[in-house]
Amino acid sequence: MPSLTRCPECGAHLGPSRVRGEGPWNQGWRTGLSRDQQFVRRGDLEGDVLTPCGHIVELQYGPLPRIDIELRERVYGTMVWLFDACEAHRKGRLRLGLVPGRPHVNFVWNRPRQTLEACRRPVHLDLGESVQTESLHMVLRINRSHPKQPGRLSGSGVLYTAEAFHNWMAHGLPLTPFIPKAPEHAVA
Repeated sequence: MPSLTRCPECGAHLGPSRVRGEGPWNQGWRTGLSRDQQFVRRGDLEGDVLTPCGHIVELQYGPLPRIDIELRERVYGTMVWLFDACEAHRKGRLRLGLVPGRPHVNFVWNRPRQTLEACRRPVHLDLGESVQTESLHMVLRINRSHPKQPGRLSGSGVLYTAEAFHNWMAHGLPLTPFIPKAPEHAVA
């Protein structure tokens, strides 16, 4: 059995290849996960995270070819994707249309990831700290999407705080949507 190393940044238990191959984004999402929840073997693949309710969460920081997406979905079965979209949101290429008091949002993404349309399992986007939500770290679950024009993706989804998503992933707590507050001047 290969020896496991504890990541100095997040404390996660990592195999030798993981220490070299993963960056801070992946390691950050693994913080607080048990050893049994990480790098779970499914066939010839390793799922990134196994939730208490049996879902595989595939943490995807960089590009992934369509064929690899299709393979993972076929092998893992019950799974969700979490893609890093922090830079796109921070730079304004991924914008949200929030409606105060409602959990559903619209989004427009200019120059989205090329292979998102290959995903048949639920897709979540890590938005990072969003100025649109008082700098809370947010995750967007895409419910519907459609390309309006080449190089642009729009659709609708539900927002969660990163804390809520992590608690679902680590402890199986129900995912509670984030509901934007109405501006103070709108409150009667």
